[in-house]
Parts: sequence; structure tokens; C-alpha cells
Amino acid sequence: MKLVILDGYVDEPSNFGVPPYISPYPRYLAGAVRDAGHSWAYVTIDQVRAGHPLKGDLLAIISGPIVPGKYLRGLPISEREIVHHASTFDGPRVLGGPLARFRYYDDALVEPFDAVALRDLDTSVHDFLATGDWTQRDRTMEEWDRWALLGADLIRDHPDFPEPLTVELDTSKGCVRYVNKGCSFCIEPMYGKPRFRPVAGVVAEVRRLAELGAVNFRLGGQADFFSYDAVGLGSSATPGINVASIRDLLVGIRTAAPGLKVLHTDNGDPAMIVAHPGEAIEALRLLVAHGTPGNVLSFGLETADPAVTDANNLNVDADDCLEAIRIVNDIGRARGANGMPTLLPGLNFVAGLPAETEGTFALNLAFLRRLLAEGLWVRRVNLRQVRPVRREFEPTGLHAEFRRFKEAVRTGFDHEMLRRVIPEGTVLRDVFLELRQGHVTYGRQIGTYPILVGLPYDAPLNRFLDVTVVDHGQRSVTGIERPFDVNHASLRAIAALPEIGAKRAARIVRARPFPGLEEFVRALDDPAVAERVAPLLGFAS
Repeated sequence: MKLVILDGYVDEPSNFGVPPYISPYPRYLAGAVRDAGHSWAYVTIDQVRAGHPLKGDLLAIISGPIVPGKYLRGLPISEREIVHHASTFDGPRVLGGPLARFRYYDDALVEPFDAVALRDLDTSVHDFLATGDWTQRDRTMEEWDRWALLGADLIRDHPDFPEPLTVELDTSKGCVRYVNKGCSFCIEPMYGKPRFRPVAGVVAEVRRLAELGAVNFRLGGQADFFSYDAVGLGSSATPGINVASIRDLLVGIRTAAPGLKVLHTDNGDPAMIVAHPGEAIEALRLLVAHGTPGNVLSFGLETADPAVTDANNLNVDADDCLEAIRIVNDIGRARGANGMPTLLPGLNFVAGLPAETEGTFALNLAFLRRLLAEGLWVRRVNLRQVRPVRREFEPTGLHAEFRRFKEAVRTGFDHEMLRRVIPEGTVLRDVFLELRQGHVTYGRQIGTYPILVGLPYDAPLNRFLDVTVVDHGQRSVTGIERPFDVNHASLRAIAALPEIGAKRAARIVRARPFPGLEEFVRALDDPAVAERVAPLLGFAS
């Protein structure tokens, strides 16, 4: 029997699978199918939209945009698409992933399915193939590691393989704050007591993935980097940081994949840093030493309003989060080989929580302004509305206030922070060009929360290049190729050089080719402008 794995992409607090990422869900599913003695075919929802048929005997749809964001290329499967593909498939159909597990659906969505996997999708399919019954259970640790190996070769069927594909890795499931039920809105405590994969299992999976050609990895399948294999689990909401296990994990990954290009993380709990500063600093130094530049630890501050913090059992208050940001800045701020700071914090804010008032947004803005005043860096600020996945939330009626807050952050904070973190003249290495809109070509470095780079001219896609930053938007930068071949560049591209513009660009085009910088300077009407752009230029014959 052949299972068709339709990857509708997941986006949840501790797992991501929107291109160029591939989540563990389809890989484990492929491994489970193979373990049961059957075959599989993998297809993404974007491939199906482009006309790829769903051919097989059994259909499994993976879906789960639990915390949806904005995406540059791939777009998670919609409810309409789920219903359509399930309804038109000839054979048994099962829905799985976080959308199913946390029952974030209505009856109409699941009506076309023979089964809905309310626990692990891979176990449900495996047991159906082995016994004929759809079961509801979590995979065992032994199955977890075995299926990760057996299904690893699925990555070769992803459209982004080998690059810019980034492989999301699981190290655990669940949150150490399960002991106090965690944040009011978060699904992670719903997994129950956390389970940590042994270092050997993760390393073996990475070794197999690297043998297959994977070079970009992210430790995103974890609620918190510092909680891996925590000491005294269950004794506190901030159990001890197991520095030895974190060291073994990071060293093991680098040894298993000596040719890797990216090793990044996602979530980091600032409360763990403040509770255990000595061990946290050790762990951060290990991450800087064994990870790659451009890394981000996302801090779930959620609000700077103490009333909202208390009402929603949030994990950290504004003062402690500020201290954690200082610590990460001290250790990770140095610029790495790819042009980005080695490791910076990110910040998450959630609106619509109980106890929120108009004053909440003023406190949030004051917190961000304090970061600017202290000269602290954060890589990104994520603003979103709470979603009723774990429970329903009474409307706060503060939508207009949230919109004003968001606009204030984007215009008054993001732009200035971006100028500081990635100043004009920064050279960003290995930017992958992915998309063209009008006459602007967009690309990103590979990694966690990469900065969006816009080249204000047409450039060939699906290639890596180095870019010099020449301007800043609110959440993106404008850049030009480095070196910039002024003798062959288009008029539009030349006009994008700092202070050049259309008239000077036309003069340059008429006067070229230039043997070197001296001839280029003579072609301009302003030596100061020539001096500014000179470091950006190359003069190919």
C-alpha cells in the first residue's frame, strides 16, 4: 500500500515547516510507513497547487498553522483545500498534525476523513497499516528515534532540497512549565510532562540527514533551548539547566554533520536565564561556539504589563526579560562571518489577553524604548493576536489600540533597531534570491528569522550571492550585489546605488566601460558621491 503524504505545513510554537523549512512530521510519518512494510510518496501543498496529482492508496494530510505568520513563498494549506483534497481522494484519508491534535477545527472540516489523529499522526498511520485500526497514542521514544532515521530520506523529495532547505529538528515535546499549567494561551503544556530525546538519537538523525545532503539545521522542535534534558524536571517551572547535555547535543551535531552551513535555534525562555544565570551563560557560550551566526533566541515576553503577566501565568516579567536580553547581548552580539550578529534575542508580544487595557500598549512601547535607550539589540519583534486554540478568550475590544501599537513599533522601533543591528555598508553573505515582485528581487540568508533583503532591480533567482546593505525599511533592508559590476549592471540597478539616481545612472551607462575607479570618478559630477559608492563597485571587463 502506498501512503500519499500531503504536507500542508505546520507553524506552531515549537515547530515550523513552511518552506524553506521541513518539519519532522512528514519525516516521522514516512519512517512509520516504511517500518510497517509499506511505501510512501511525499508532496507539498504548493506542488499540488501547481498541478501535482495525489496518487496512492491512502492519504495523510499534515496541517497546523496554529500561530500563523507572514510567509515569503510557501503558504499553509487552507481549510477549503483540506476539505477539497480529502473529499476527492479515492481511498482512506486521515488528518494529522497540530491542527488535529489540539482539535482546532469544526466538524465540517473533518467530515471527509476516515480518521483524525488526536495524538501522533505517525503512530496512527503505522498502527492502521499494521493492524487495520486507527489508534490514538504517542510514539514511544524508541519509535521516535527509529522513524526519524527511516524517514530521513524524504527530504530529497522536498522542492527546496538540498538548498535552501532547512531541516527542523525535535529535541523534546512539551514545556517544563507544565507543573503550573504554563501560559494561558500556549499549547505546549497540553503535551503533558516533557519528553526529551536522548542526545544519541538526535545526533544519529542528524548524521543520516547530513549523509543524504542536508546542510541547514534548526533546533526548533523544543519549547525552550535551556530546558533540554532539564535537571529536576517537575520540581519547578524553571528547573536546572543541564549544561552537560546541551554541550553533548551541540558538539554531537557538529561532529555528525561536519559540513553543515547553518545550525540555529528558536525558543529560549528568559525566565530560565534569570533563574540560573551561571548555567545559562555557559549554555549561551556553547551555542555561540557551536551554532552559526545570525542565530536568534525568541523570548516570549508577551506583555510588559504586570497585570497581564499575572492574569495569564506568563513565564517572565519585563524586568527579568530585560536582564535576559542584556545577558544575550553581552555574549552573542559580535558580528559573525555571514555579516550578522552571532546570537541575538527576539521578542514576542501577544495582544488580546485577559487584563489587557489601553495602558498595556503604553507599557509595551516603554519597554521597547528602554531597549533603544540602553543600546541593546534584538533581532525581531513579533506582534500577534491571541488565538483560541487552548481556550476561548473574551474579546478585549482593543483592536484599534493594538493597531496603533503595532504601527508605533514598526515605525518608531523596528526601523531604528534594524539600522543598529545591520548598519548601512554591512555585507550579508550567502543571501538566497527567492522571489521577484515587479522590479524588486527578494532574498534571505538561510536560518531562523532571516532578514528580508530587497534588491531594487531584476536579478536572477534561485542562487546565492553577497549583498551590501544600502538602506533600511521597517523590517527589511535594501541591498545591492557585492561586488557590484558597474560595467554590466542594468540602468535600474545602477540607479539603486546610494545617491546615484536615474540621471547619474544614465551618465554612467553612457560612459562605461570603466577600466577602473579613476575613470568612474571622472564620469560623475560629484567626487563625494563617487567616494561613497567606490567601495561597492567592481570593474569587470
